[in-house]
Amino acid sequence: MKPRVPKRWVAELLLAVVAAGWGIGFPVMKMVVNTYPVMMVLGLRFLLSAFFLLPFSLRGLGTLSRQTFLSGLLLGLLLGTSFVFLIYGLQLTTASNTGFLAGLSVIWVLLLTGPLMGKRPSFDAILATLFGLAGLYLMADIQGWQLHLGDGLVVIGSLFTAIHIIALDRFCARHNNMTLTFLQISTMAVIFLGLQHISGGEILPRNWSSKLVIALGITAVFSTVIAFWVQAHFQRYSTPTRAVLIYNLEPVFSALFALWLLHETFSANVIFGGGLILIGMCLPGILKIFSKRSNVNPTDRLRGL
Repeated sequence: MKPRVPKRWVAELLLAVVAAGWGIGFPVMKMVVNTYPVMMVLGLRFLLSAFFLLPFSLRGLGTLSRQTFLSGLLLGLLLGTSFVFLIYGLQLTTASNTGFLAGLSVIWVLLLTGPLMGKRPSFDAILATLFGLAGLYLMADIQGWQLHLGDGLVVIGSLFTAIHIIALDRFCARHNNMTLTFLQISTMAVIFLGLQHISGGEILPRNWSSKLVIALGITAVFSTVIAFWVQAHFQRYSTPTRAVLIYNLEPVFSALFALWLLHETFSANVIFGGGLILIGMCLPGILKIFSKRSNVNPTDRLRGL
């Protein structure tokens, strides 16, 4: 009996849950990164996530093939590299520039889907992407744009994000999703803890504050284990372009969680920008409904009266 394939809207709703999981990570991480090194916190987050996933991955690891291992390793390297460029880019430019330029992964996916997957982006996907980028620009609230070295690093990071999404779309249909998720997360733990060690810093903190423990627990479970597994399992039922549009809900959820956890306030730009991102995400479905209505035979319409 073949496994039941979820409807596309169900899969995409779950991808929105992924964006929510990533979104909560920002305000939670903000509570500890001023006290602890970023690479240490990220390394511990992914190491803890790998431990959580290990019992569920033992079966797949027992029959691990070379192709699955290399696929998981590549996914971890791609996303880990993306994180590194975004983190170092953020340190050399403004948060608003980083927020907008990181969203350029939408454009990269559109440009790379054709050459890498042989699929041409549809008109509604391009239109939805423009809405999403406009929303990101408003949320970033960029005034008097000045380019920095960090901007280039963030753009490179967004490119690796896009390649990761496309690679995930290809690999997840061929390999065990739980095993891929475990390998990807483990690779990222090695990358961040390795960078922390190379920089001469301590891998483990001397003082474990309650905020650090809570931040690691929330980001390991919700922002990593659950989010990454759902992404690996359900993204294949959407398209890379649609998926990256949904993932751009991350700053919207981040703003909502910051309002709740950090008592930050919303600006008009955040509200309107978030609205444009939501419109961009829903636009293909709306256009599809209107397209179906316009194609209805006039006689059939009269019969419905």
